[in-house]
Amino acid sequence: MPGRDLLRLYVQRPDRPGVIGADIRLTGTPTALIASLPALITEEQHQRPSPDDPHCDLLVDLTNW
Repeated sequence: MPGRDLLRLYVQRPDRPGVIGADIRLTGTPTALIASLPALITEEQHQRPSPDDPHCDLLVDLTNW
């Protein structure tokens, strides 16, 4: 689960079933990241399964973006 300076956003793409959890940092430029989120969650190199979070099917780690 995310730490103190991290936030997990839950998003659902209209063209695919399931929910994606996106981990982002609250420091830096979260506005630019949130604006880019629709494109970033589709990039497979960021995606991984989410066995420990029952609220989403995939996790996308954007903490270093």
